[in-house]
Amino acid sequence: MDKAALEALVRESRQVTPYLEGKAIRKVIIVKNIVNIVVG
Repeated sequence: MDKAALEALVRESRQVTPYLEGKAIRKVIIVKNIVNIVVG
């Protein structure tokens, strides 16, 4: 799975969306099965 598809999958996840609501995504870091989303 490429990074863009993985990022889209994570953003749509029910477990992640409550933390992203109303916040701007500053950076997305993807490293071997770990996705970090920096918001602010």
